[in-house]
Amino acid sequence: MEIASLGSGSRGNGTLIRQGSTCILIDCGFSYREAIKRLHQRSLAPEALSAIFVTHEHSDHATGVKALSEQHQIPVYATRGTWIEIGGRASDLHHELTQSTQLNELHIEPVTVPHDARQPVQYVISSLTHRFGVLSDLGSVSKTVIERFQNLDGLSLEFNHDLQMLADGPYPSFLKQRVGGDFGHLNNGQAMALLQQIASTRLQTVIACHLSAQNNAEALVEAALEQALEPFSTQRMIATQDFGFDWMRLG
Repeated sequence: MEIASLGSGSRGNGTLIRQGSTCILIDCGFSYREAIKRLHQRSLAPEALSAIFVTHEHSDHATGVKALSEQHQIPVYATRGTWIEIGGRASDLHHELTQSTQLNELHIEPVTVPHDARQPVQYVISSLTHRFGVLSDLGSVSKTVIERFQNLDGLSLEFNHDLQMLADGPYPSFLKQRVGGDFGHLNNGQAMALLQQIASTRLQTVIACHLSAQNNAEALVEAALEQALEPFSTQRMIATQDFGFDWMRLG
């Protein structure tokens, strides 16, 4: 299984997962033109995408989904609530996601998360040999999340903000409350605590994603990763807004 990111942060998100001839894109929070540019940076034509899976309707995750799908006839999977919000019309390309889906070599499992969207999910993607989790845009860690994100080979996990930086930062109070609330985004401490509950010797790679440009710092995230994964020889990475990260293989 191979993983890459088109970029991660409040200005756009997109994660690629490839197994054999099957390649899916989770979210497309970039304009059509920007998405095409970033796909080409990963040596990938849009026609190579087997499907797009959407986590929720917020613009940094869904802006380019419809244009990319319609221009290149790419199927899109999203929950009913997400379709209502992004205005999807019934067609052969639009699939309402109600349960796990098998797409050629990949099994895609939606996991409900606490976030201030209509019907948000995140995903665990499995092949015959590997399990990769994509987990961001949740303000608190539910029992369901802990249960479903076990026994992973790789994980892209939100480290959105540092509590003190958020408190001292430029956001107005209502936005600070939203970001730091139970239906907002994970802070470094929450992400670290979750990692400590689900990490194992099987977990090869953890990618910190969705870092806030105003309310976090890579050095703080690196320290949190180090502490959470201290007993393990897990590879640690950070997905950036401008570049994401290039293709990496889960061994």
